[in-house]
Formats: sequence, C-alpha cells, structure tokens
Amino acid sequence: MAEATPKKQHTIEYIAIGALVAAALIIGIARFKKGDTDDEVFSRKEFNKKWKEVEILEANVPNKENEISYTIGDANLPFKSPFDEVVENKESGEEFLLPEMQFQGMIWKSSRPQAIINNKVYDIKDVITVVEGEIEVKDINKDGIHLIYKNKEFIVRPK
Repeated sequence: MAEATPKKQHTIEYIAIGALVAAALIIGIARFKKGDTDDEVFSRKEFNKKWKEVEILEANVPNKENEISYTIGDANLPFKSPFDEVVENKESGEEFLLPEMQFQGMIWKSSRPQAIINNKVYDIKDVITVVEGEIEVKDINKDGIHLIYKNKEFIVRPK
C-alpha cells in the first residue's frame, strides 16, 4: 500500500492541473466571445472608429493614377560623353577651335585633380601633344577642364 499513495498523489495532481487548464479555457472563451464589446487588450469600439477614419481617407484617394511618360532625346543618352561637343573660348578675337579630342572624364574634388583625355590621364600643368601643337592643362575644377591652346584659354564643360 505504500506504493499506491504516490500513484494517488500523481493522479490528484493531474486532475487538478486539468481542472485549472479547463477553467482557463472557459474564462478565455467567455472573455473573447462575440457579445463582449470591450476588452482590456483590444477595444472593438476603438477599432470601428479607426476603421471609419481609414475608409474616409481611402475615399479621397483617386482610383486612376496619372500616367507618366518618359522620352529620351539624343542629348540625354546615358552612354554619351558627359562633355559638351562645343568648347568655349574665354577670350574673343581670333577664332579657332581645339583639335579633335575625346574627353572621357575628370576628377576635380581631390588633392590631385585629373582629366581623362584620349584614353590618357592628365594632371594639372601636363601637356597634351596633338598633331596641330601642344595643349596645356591649366586647371581642373567643377566648372570643367581649363585648357590653353595657342595662348587662348578653353573650358571643356561636363553636361
């Protein structure tokens, strides 16, 4: 009989735990039943009030979106050189243009500004040798590449 007592004890404990679980379920179901209008965690009245605000805001949203069309002209092609085709001559007088060159890019906001011209990298005060003569790189800044050709200053500006 000494063995029956612990077994009875376990059975009583299991029955008590089962009763507590059943009571918790009953209380939980009763608390969240449909007829309950208010709750500590969630208020149905508050939800309905907020939902009406959402419906009012949704009514003001247009049903049809405005169409946006994009057109790209030749001047705005993404792979076109960022430099203007026309080179500006700072000084008036004898009119002549820079020799044909390819301006691929420039780095101006650094301790060593550089320009990429005809697939070569040039620093300030470097000389570009072309068939028609020599072109000196005077300055490279956010305005563009300042070049001196035949004692005239030119600026090649990025687009």
